[in-house]
Amino acid sequence: MTIRKILIVATLVLCQPAFALVDGIETPPDGIILPATVNGMVSFKVYCSDDECKDEYKRARLTANTTFQLDGKVVKYEEFRREYAAMQVGENSYALVGYDTETNTVVKIEIRR
Repeated sequence: MTIRKILIVATLVLCQPAFALVDGIETPPDGIILPATVNGMVSFKVYCSDDECKDEYKRARLTANTTFQLDGKVVKYEEFRREYAAMQVGENSYALVGYDTETNTVVKIEIRR
């Protein structure tokens, strides 16, 4: 019985990162400010449709594990940044920023043009 309890506790401790709270924010593609390197802080606009609240920016840290997607294709940060700088924002364009609220790190940035 003791071994079973130890295994359950060990499993819960090892799986703890799976319980992290990831928040996703949809924003216009031009509402993202990218850093020069993948180890910097990204700023992204939190879109607000109410008249009472103001549009504000959140900041979160990029990591080596951050996934970058352009039109459904995973790309490296250098290519993502280059394409982002040359991007023409269309009517149906959107960006989705997923970030871990506990560690304040970006998990994924996805842009559809």
